[in-house]
Amino acid sequence: MLSTGTNTEKSTLLFGGTFDPVHKGHLYIIDKAIELSGYERIIIMPAFISNFKPGTHPADAIQRYEMLSLALEDFDSKGTEIVLSDWEIRKGGVSYTYDTVCQIYKDYALKGRLGFLMGDDLIDRLTGWYRYDDLCSLVDFVCFTRLDRPLDCPHGACVKFYHVTAYEASSTAVREGDVTQLPDAVRRYIEEHGLYYAGKDCQGC
Repeated sequence: MLSTGTNTEKSTLLFGGTFDPVHKGHLYIIDKAIELSGYERIIIMPAFISNFKPGTHPADAIQRYEMLSLALEDFDSKGTEIVLSDWEIRKGGVSYTYDTVCQIYKDYALKGRLGFLMGDDLIDRLTGWYRYDDLCSLVDFVCFTRLDRPLDCPHGACVKFYHVTAYEASSTAVREGDVTQLPDAVRRYIEEHGLYYAGKDCQGC
């Protein structure tokens, strides 16, 4: 269930991405974050433009935000506050994690350091992120990994590793027509707005 956001002091985790579109795999990650990490609030932040994926959006930012809202409407958060933020969309331009983190510290009452949720595919590139050293002073990185071997913690970063079972879902597969990975409300939205695979033969129709 979505929250409109509160100013109550809570331990907070940021989950950002393009969500192009949101699918069941994203909801699985949120559910696992609730189960494993213990954060009291999770902020979901769709990017206006991802710094890693410029020029790759079949759906615009507002549409991706609206699909996220539909997907989270009936999501069982088990008492964890779920906030969907449009800050990066309103800001516009390329999204840098450091800038977003600074804004969250301004907008929310946080208990302890902000957590930043990420996948193990980003660990090797982490030190190259914009204002990496400053970012490390502000956040604890929460890394979900499917690997059976330990990962090295990048220099200067505080990383909490959690092993999770892989969930086979991808936005690429959805854009190519695999509707089985979509929440029903998101599938209807895509078809009503003629996005991605709409009008083509698709898997699971």
